[in-house]
Amino acid sequence: MDVDVRAVQRRELEILKEVAALCRRHGLRWWADGGTCLGAVRHQGFIPWDDDVDIAMPREDFERFRRIAPKELPEHLAVQDYDRIRHPAHSILKVHDRRTTFVEAPLVGRTDAYTGIFLDIFCYDGYPDPGPERDRLDRQLRFLKRLNGFLRARWSDTVTVGQKVRYVLMSPLRLWMDYSWASRKRDALIGRLSIDDAPWANECLGWVLYPSRCVRQTVELPFEDMMIPCPAGTDEYLTVLYGDYMQPPPPEERSPGHPVAWFSMDRSYLDRWWEK
Repeated sequence: MDVDVRAVQRRELEILKEVAALCRRHGLRWWADGGTCLGAVRHQGFIPWDDDVDIAMPREDFERFRRIAPKELPEHLAVQDYDRIRHPAHSILKVHDRRTTFVEAPLVGRTDAYTGIFLDIFCYDGYPDPGPERDRLDRQLRFLKRLNGFLRARWSDTVTVGQKVRYVLMSPLRLWMDYSWASRKRDALIGRLSIDDAPWANECLGWVLYPSRCVRQTVELPFEDMMIPCPAGTDEYLTVLYGDYMQPPPPEERSPGHPVAWFSMDRSYLDRWWEK
């Protein structure tokens, strides 16, 4: 489905301003993450073809935001908490505009994960230097990641014979583990280290490790018509993530990051208007 990227960006900017105001009221630390940080540095706003906003918080601020935001954000904004939905399995909060529709194609049929136009919030935890402690933590997190994926899966998610066999053999676990059991255990395990005390910072998806000095402090940069905090070690942070980040990709690779099944600026996903 065609998406009006600029219209999406404008609505995301409204959400970002509400989130920023809440964080300011409660003294919560946050910064522009990933492509949003890159957009601030390279474009002083959105990457022109980007269709989302990503921000990040240290664990302690992230957990406070989880408790506070559902009570204090405007009524039209909702917080989708990964512990309260079965899909997807990623430990991400989404703040979304319930008056709109932005249903990603991979989530079709997984109605608990449907949202309006959204902003993603990622959590950063401390991580140890290479050595026995990191190796042990890596093993534990890999196990919990696999278990999390299994506990959240449905029979309809299995495709191969091997997946179906594992699903049947491990099904008794569901008698005493709910679908968010492994994600809660993961949060408790990795949340023991703060980015303020550890040499490395781990973003909740576990894709990349950054020197924690990059994100302990922030610097204000222009983003559209506002100023937003970005990692103070912006150059090091973006180089770890993108390499030569000031060089835009070739035109054929400049596309939104989310394949969308259903999109509307003025119809709510709650109405399931595409089924009518």
